[in-house]
Order: sequence, then structure tokens, then C-alpha cells
Amino acid sequence: MTKEQMQEVFETYGHGEMYNRFQTPLYVTGLLDEVEEEQLEDFFDNIEISPHAFFDEFRFWFQYFSVTQRS
Repeated sequence: MTKEQMQEVFETYGHGEMYNRFQTPLYVTGLLDEVEEEQLEDFFDNIEISPHAFFDEFRFWFQYFSVTQRS
């Protein structure tokens, strides 16, 4: 997913501020590089994450969600 796509999904779900805080860690870790927009949208549809969450919390829950969707 591109930077612009990530930003759009975060903003659509009301997490624009979170995206601003996570831009660098998302880039450095490559967490969402190979992820489709729909997967991030499904995550936000199904997981309620605090707007004040730390990046490690977001990464944990996103990876947890991703693994549960494979089975």
C-alpha cells in the first residue's frame, strides 16, 4: 500500500492524527507495505483502537488481526 493510500484509510476511519504519529514507524517497519487497503479497512471495521495508542500496540493488534483472518 502506498503512503497516500495508508493516509486516506486512516483519515476515513477518523485516525488521521494517529497516522501522523505513525508515519515514520510505518515506513521504517514496512508493516503495511504488502497489505491491501481492504485489509486495513477490515481492521478498522473490526478492531477498536484508542486514538492515543502507541505504535507497538497498533502493530500488535494489526498483526493479531491479520493472522486471525488467514484461517
